[in-house]
Amino acid sequence: MNIVIWVQYDTVATQDKAKGKSLLGAAFAALDKPKGSVNIVGVVESVPMPIDNKLNTIDKHELANVDHDMVLVTGHDVDINPILAEAVALGLDADKFVLDRTVLIPGFTLEKYKELRHSDLSILSMGWWAGIAYHKLGLPELSPTIGMYTNEESFINFLPEARWHLKKDLHFERTEYNPDLGINYPIFWLDGTQWFMNGYTNDADALELWNERKEKINWANVLVTMHTSSPAVLERFDCLPYAKKACFVPFETELASGFYLDPKLCGGNLLQASEGIATGAVAAYDVWDLLLYGKKTSIN
Repeated sequence: MNIVIWVQYDTVATQDKAKGKSLLGAAFAALDKPKGSVNIVGVVESVPMPIDNKLNTIDKHELANVDHDMVLVTGHDVDINPILAEAVALGLDADKFVLDRTVLIPGFTLEKYKELRHSDLSILSMGWWAGIAYHKLGLPELSPTIGMYTNEESFINFLPEARWHLKKDLHFERTEYNPDLGINYPIFWLDGTQWFMNGYTNDADALELWNERKEKINWANVLVTMHTSSPAVLERFDCLPYAKKACFVPFETELASGFYLDPKLCGGNLLQASEGIATGAVAAYDVWDLLLYGKKTSIN
């Protein structure tokens, strides 16, 4: 596989900074299995990086003339969407552009990534699971449940008629202080369910993004996710009318939507363990099979 490294230089300004924040080394190691199967053919938009400085520097306008299978985008917390837009403007194949943090998720293949990118997946989650998955994979955020959380009862009551509930307006209730984040965040009610928008610092931004994203939901391809320690809640969740659904639980279950996580993971914190599936930090299930097909594929 021939790889071009695209360095987002506005977020990686110096070699020291790059060493501390770039995932390039780990990403390259993950791709280069078996060893020697990956060949770096050049660097675009390069600044001093912790890589072989003998590599060819390629002007991005000439990239179309370079034989490559993948463009590995690196830098600190890069937003890939502007880069994809630039790739299209340059006449490049945007499907070949992948974030370094994305290839580190267990089970990654370029084929699955391309399929997922074109699937227009909407993730409805009880907490930050949707936002984390979209961020890690650099996918369009086709869901309003980003930067917020709700409780089990509200989420279970919301899901059966989610399309109907989302036609209703959010109603601001109050702000609440989060000492861990050091912010005041807004709390809303939606048709009898409560939503804590702790990814926002004011109600106007939360409301604007909620309304914008709810119009983008692709109801033909929806994944719903939550976590619970209650077998009764899992049973209710398993009956929901969604083809793809995952409920992360700390107990063994035969229910198709129940994804067992060892309570020892993340110090027994079920929330962190479930979010670790989305980030790849917890390699219990193939998140690619989950996102694409709703499959419960274990990773050994």
